[in-house]
Amino acid sequence: MPQDYLNVARVLNLSEWKVFSKILFPAVLPYMLTGVRLSIGVAWLVIVAAEMLTGGVGLGFWIWDEWNNLKVENILIAILVIGVIGLALEQLLLVAAKRWQYD
Repeated sequence: MPQDYLNVARVLNLSEWKVFSKILFPAVLPYMLTGVRLSIGVAWLVIVAAEMLTGGVGLGFWIWDEWNNLKVENILIAILVIGVIGLALEQLLLVAAKRWQYD
């Protein structure tokens, strides 16, 4: 963020809340949303892997169970479902990022 923005806020004697809400937050928001997108991707990967290890319910358990039963077609379906859900999460976050993009 250019230092000029903070200098203008200082000259206009803006309150801390105005500086935060009108200058700092819009400048930081794109980077925050990028971090959220990356963390959602890693979280999705870890959730599926944890389901494989703990067993019980979920896509990860279903993949592991089908692997043990040698049903490759169901494994491919599960991988496709995992990819579609991951892509949907990514697209949802991209729409949110475009919605709150400041120019």
